[in-house]
Amino acid sequence: MSPPEKSIAKKAKIYSYKSIELDNSNKKIFSEPICDVTPGQKILIMESIGWDDFKIKLSDGNMGWIEAKYIQADRESFIKHQSSGNNRHIASNRGAIGADRNIIQEVNIKTAVTRLEEYKEVKSANNILYWTKVRTEEGLEGWLMSDYIFRIVLDPFRYIHRKDWHYNMDPFLDSWKGKSIDKFTKKYKEAYAIKVRKEDEIYYFNNIFLTKNSKLYYGIRVHIKDQEIITIEAGRHKTYWAGYLPLSSQLRINIIGNYLGNWYYLFENIDSQDKRKIDLNDYMPKWLVWLIYILVFLILLGILYYTLKIPFIIVNKIVHKQSLNRKLYNARIKFYAISGSILLGYLYTVIIVVNIYPFNDYAIITTLFCLGMIIGNISKWRNDLDYNRCNATDCHQWTGEWNGTEYLGGRTTTQTITHSSGSTETNSETTKHYREYRKCSACGYEWSFIRTEVIGGLKY
Repeated sequence: MSPPEKSIAKKAKIYSYKSIELDNSNKKIFSEPICDVTPGQKILIMESIGWDDFKIKLSDGNMGWIEAKYIQADRESFIKHQSSGNNRHIASNRGAIGADRNIIQEVNIKTAVTRLEEYKEVKSANNILYWTKVRTEEGLEGWLMSDYIFRIVLDPFRYIHRKDWHYNMDPFLDSWKGKSIDKFTKKYKEAYAIKVRKEDEIYYFNNIFLTKNSKLYYGIRVHIKDQEIITIEAGRHKTYWAGYLPLSSQLRINIIGNYLGNWYYLFENIDSQDKRKIDLNDYMPKWLVWLIYILVFLILLGILYYTLKIPFIIVNKIVHKQSLNRKLYNARIKFYAISGSILLGYLYTVIIVVNIYPFNDYAIITTLFCLGMIIGNISKWRNDLDYNRCNATDCHQWTGEWNGTEYLGGRTTTQTITHSSGSTETNSETTKHYREYRKCSACGYEWSFIRTEVIGGLKY
């Protein structure tokens, strides 16, 4: 597919990525100026993300990102997808918002129109509206807000589907020095941007993430001379809390993180880097899109739960096998269960957090899930041993039976809260203590333990 040729509408800079803002709230995007463009300058449209950010290539080899407003608008265009409302429909009057507009035709996404005239409505210094007069294929003319029109028309739509790659920094940098840039782009797809300088060229790849200790680096700059990689620099970084976890570097495994753990890889088109991007908002109502997002999130939580069960299944099988050894006391079995749950649970959690995405993006949820399962698994073993495994010297079998329960007493605490409205709220919490008696059906050994039950709750 040949890149379409366009012209620059007004002076601007192009950047190494679509986001130009580089404040503290947007550290994830690694972007810096490439060069200037001037009105009338011919450019090639190399790639688009959405319909507002375009990657362009200049005749001197520089390549970078620019907003649509800086590119000469096409006369023949289409209506954008936006939320429903009167402002998206063609009206006979301009400069009116909402119900005051005189609608002459309703339009939907991809309705073909011809631009006739632009109008700038200045309401105040911080409130400026842009309107465009258009003509539909039926010959009707009217006004609608300029933001609802595709400024640049591309057919076919070019979207490079890149996967995200994650590596430990030092091994990655060492492995690519001296290699050809053609080999690099064959693996990681076309660069996001290129800056041409006298001494070298810089290729920007924002889909490569490097980690070193407690830092996560977004994007890299590859310095090229005579088509050979001279050096690679890491991009912007943020603190990577998982890097503080012991063994996190050793458990960051490329083959897991980039193939098994990176789910986006499953949707990558290996044969072609040109792929049409599908937006669910173009094909279904917004409430249905949100419903799909919620269902996907719940599915991911389910996958996370059953994935995290694997280490505890292993622990339980090993501990249960050891518990059949009648020479081992319950304290030894508890030690196996507790230490195994903590050790294997921790190692497995770190592997998931540093390697598998999107669990990596929700590392706190992943960690809390695993912590809860570690605690739950330990509690399960403590309760099972107290209730069911005989602790007699010559027995140690799973033959415990109920032998009575004794109520030891309890205490009830009442709390009264007075709200600012004058109303009151009363809460109570009752704590009851029981002694559970157990007896071994095999040897007759008797034992007991204290059980506490809490009913209700106080608000502190």
